[in-house]
Amino acid sequence: MSFVIYLIQAVAFLDLLAVGLIVPLVAGHVRDMGGNHVYVGLLGSIYAGFQLGSGPLIGSLSDLKGRKNILIMTLLLCGIAYTVMGLTKSIFVIMVIRAVLGLFKQTQMLTKALVPDYEKNEQRQAEIYGKMAAISGAGITLGPVIGGHIAEDHPENGFLLVAVIVGICFALNAGLVNFLPKIDSKVPKKKAASQTKGETQTSLLVTLYSSVRQSIVELFCIDWIKYWDIFMFKALIGFAMGVYYSNYSLFLKTEYELSPKYIGYVISFQGVIGSLSSFFIGYINSYYLHDKDYSIRNMHVFLVTSLSLLGLALSFNVLVYAFWLIPLAISNAIGRLVTLEMVLKRTDGDHRGTLIGASNSVRSLTGVVAPMVSGVIGEYYGVSYVIYASLCSTTIGLALSYMRKIKQTKTD
Repeated sequence: MSFVIYLIQAVAFLDLLAVGLIVPLVAGHVRDMGGNHVYVGLLGSIYAGFQLGSGPLIGSLSDLKGRKNILIMTLLLCGIAYTVMGLTKSIFVIMVIRAVLGLFKQTQMLTKALVPDYEKNEQRQAEIYGKMAAISGAGITLGPVIGGHIAEDHPENGFLLVAVIVGICFALNAGLVNFLPKIDSKVPKKKAASQTKGETQTSLLVTLYSSVRQSIVELFCIDWIKYWDIFMFKALIGFAMGVYYSNYSLFLKTEYELSPKYIGYVISFQGVIGSLSSFFIGYINSYYLHDKDYSIRNMHVFLVTSLSLLGLALSFNVLVYAFWLIPLAISNAIGRLVTLEMVLKRTDGDHRGTLIGASNSVRSLTGVVAPMVSGVIGEYYGVSYVIYASLCSTTIGLALSYMRKIKQTKTD
């Protein structure tokens, strides 16, 4: 494995380490500022709403203008946004910052799109994605523990301290990306010819408009019907996990009276399991050699996720809850990689960034609704009932994936 791939993996690790530091603390911070469950849900919906539009846009923009340059720009903007989040005392300002982060926080998507630029072997790419997810998972595992300790040891200004550290992490990441080798542009010649000398000498605003216009045109060049089933299953699992995770920290705090430090331990435990699952994705796939269309793996993901959510809903103490987190983390990690491999298998290189961005946007679309559903259920019925919304979504996914498997079997 080349040094460049290690560098990309380091960027993915540091990104999720930084996110893991602050995200579990945001809900509690907003509650301490006077916000209710609906406000917490609204923060998640705002972020996901902007991710919905920015995913394919940033992806296609990276296809046109270079993934490296776009990644550096988004990292610097996110670093500034997270730092300001720690400085403000206004819930409204935090909402605006969440919108900015939703628009530009596309690090994981861009790093995944960068891999095939430096590694052409498809089999090696799948292995790299698995290891990248495992390494990134280590970041999201360490982050909540470190962030929880800082918040508990510095109750007065712990959130501010964490926010500044996160800003520094994003600035360091931008520096790491700058060391990546330059890649030859893959923009088609017809598009390159359309960029006249007058356009290159126009103002920054006109240049930005031109780039966005080209990105939108790029979206219409893709045969979206070819990918509808992937996006449908991603939407169902995305809604289930969105509802579950938007209520995660508050559920542990309310139902089991855990402090930020111990909430961090629980989140990290789940992260460790997910990282190990991602790392051994190649070994897991070896049991599905005849599953060429991924229908069996997809069905198994929904089956295990549904059983795990049911177990979590019926848990009577935190130890039983932690036990059911194991299969949930495994199925969630495998599910993300399976959908990614399905997208990459069906696409060509020219639209790779656009499709990965669109795939992330499907999850963001469900993420717009999921936090609000979680917030409303938590506010009016109680946080313990939120998980049943997730269970309904995965049960529907299980039924549909089973029907698709049966249909595919008859076709073969």
